[in-house]
Amino acid sequence: MKDQSPGLLGQASSKADRPVLTWALCTPTLNRIDILLQSLRCTLAQTRLPTEVIIVDASTNWEANRDKVAALFVSHPQIRLVYLPCGIRSITVQRNLATQAASADILLCLDDDTMMHPDCAETILRVYEQDTEGRIAGVTAKNDPVSPRPETTLERKSTVSEDRAKRGWSATDSRLMQWVWREIFMMNTLRLFVPFDQGRPLATPEAVAQLGQPDLSPVVSMFGYAMTVRRSVALREPFESHLLAYAPCEDTDATYRFSRHGLLVMSRKARLHHFEIAAARLKRRQVAALFLMNVAFFTRKHSDAPDIHRKRYFHLARRRVFAEFLKDGLSRRWSVPQVSGTLYALRQAREIFALPDADMGKRYEEMQREVLAWK
Repeated sequence: MKDQSPGLLGQASSKADRPVLTWALCTPTLNRIDILLQSLRCTLAQTRLPTEVIIVDASTNWEANRDKVAALFVSHPQIRLVYLPCGIRSITVQRNLATQAASADILLCLDDDTMMHPDCAETILRVYEQDTEGRIAGVTAKNDPVSPRPETTLERKSTVSEDRAKRGWSATDSRLMQWVWREIFMMNTLRLFVPFDQGRPLATPEAVAQLGQPDLSPVVSMFGYAMTVRRSVALREPFESHLLAYAPCEDTDATYRFSRHGLLVMSRKARLHHFEIAAARLKRRQVAALFLMNVAFFTRKHSDAPDIHRKRYFHLARRRVFAEFLKDGLSRRWSVPQVSGTLYALRQAREIFALPDADMGKRYEEMQREVLAWK
């Protein structure tokens, strides 16, 4: 694993000299000012406040949104508020702009519908501060089904757990049912993502145990609603700038690359709530297509064993077709949008793997625009 030498960020080795790290909230948003304001109220209710809040807005009415957000911060002049417009509707471009605009030690790269419980940020910062050798690259938090703002009346989309409940399944299902959900329905992103650094060891329970923080467990990647990272790492491994729009799997790609520079861990005491607002940005067919296409692009761009990883990709992608057929059928979506999008992506993947290095990114942007233009 790279960059895990003691003093990565200049930490002192003695407990008495342990530094107090600063943190910034970095959030991309698009046409969701109501949920953004709710999220920011949770940020301002933290037991340990940020030194800065960076919002990157791709909305056409970003100025009106900025004024509403600024009103929240009038009573918190000690917090540096940076509100940036973005002319490109790309969640990854927005995330990169926020990273570049921040100056804090630790970045909480949260979605605009993430609501932190009051001690979430403080709990996460303690993890980084106790890591005196700088071995941790990123920390993620638990998704608490209970919101810190239960009075919120905004409409939310059906969650995975709710979908399970409709079918008579729950989080306490037998191991067999959990295996079916993960391996047959492939509802875990990591069941399709191809780890493209051949032979690089990932975090293990043994490695995390050596940190001396019993509330941590290893993770392979982090979800976009709960990513936190050292700013020095985020600058070295930027989010994929050639992705457009909502960009499925962008968080898995970036945070997997974060782990090149240190451990990724979950703090079981840090709690946040992913609201999952109902305002859909893309249709099911588009999401299914872009998910598989993005994974092909990541693999093509970063693989250090192209033949091995290409075969692995197509093996998983074919399994995905069957999984989407089951999900469309069980949900009575007779137009089978997810199957259709997945089959389209499989055809496009062959071209993605054949893209030349010179114009790979630009050509992939064109391929995404074709999908985003679907009616």
